[in-house]
Amino acid sequence: MPRVIGIQFYNSNFIYYFKYGKYVLEIGDFCIVKTSLGLDIGKVVTQAIYLKPEELEEPLKKIVRKATKEDFEKWKQIQVDEQEAYRICQEKIKKYHLDMHLINCKYLFDKSRLIFYFYADNRIDFRELVKDLAVQFKTKIELKQIGVRDKAKMVGGLGICGRPLCCSSFLTDFKPVPINIAKMQSVALNLAKISGNCGRLKCCLNFEAEYYLEELKKYPKLGSQVQTKEGKEGKVIEVNALSRYIIIETLEREDNENIRNRIKIPIEEWQKYDQLKNREINNAENKS
Repeated sequence: MPRVIGIQFYNSNFIYYFKYGKYVLEIGDFCIVKTSLGLDIGKVVTQAIYLKPEELEEPLKKIVRKATKEDFEKWKQIQVDEQEAYRICQEKIKKYHLDMHLINCKYLFDKSRLIFYFYADNRIDFRELVKDLAVQFKTKIELKQIGVRDKAKMVGGLGICGRPLCCSSFLTDFKPVPINIAKMQSVALNLAKISGNCGRLKCCLNFEAEYYLEELKKYPKLGSQVQTKEGKEGKVIEVNALSRYIIIETLEREDNENIRNRIKIPIEEWQKYDQLKNREINNAENKS
């Protein structure tokens, strides 16, 4: 198994693995690496580890060197140049009347390429813009159109919980968030409340999905007909896996009127009764 080390790049949570060579590197060190695009500077975020070949993207790239003081000075200047490039690109987008929103720009460490990230609702013909930028910066220009989730990740911000967005702080990839995940957690299906800053369903809905999938196996299904330990027939109208209870609605007739009653039952009490009932049914079947 190859020995590798994990590196993260600026404004990215994803960990890229590089072949661990002759340089002694600790977590927090910066180093110059060669990527598929060119030279870049990254931060070491893991110790040297062994991974199976199928867990890695081949071929593995090598670490060029550990970052020096001169490299840091150059990196600081690159960040200043990126801000200027962002400003100029904004002006040229207005010049060509393009319906696109510039999100970020990035120089490779050797300045062999300048990448602009933008968001747009439709396809954009930016050929004239690329030509103009290439003349301006005298390097290879690349424009990348990103989705709304990547936009939120790059821009950052605070979620409704008051904490930094998960996508901009620790999430390394975006997993689909189907609407049934929200339904399973009994979340009010108000899109304004269950959508993140990107306008899509919140990624955090996935965090507890596994817990709910396992926990709900202990509960009767919502809408099912059940019987209480007092012998009353009713319908399950609420299942709360977080507070661990169910609510059963029964229909009783009193004084020639139908009266609906709601009974709140802790899940522990329901499980004991359900197990006892199943045991009685099994015993009756064995006797017969």
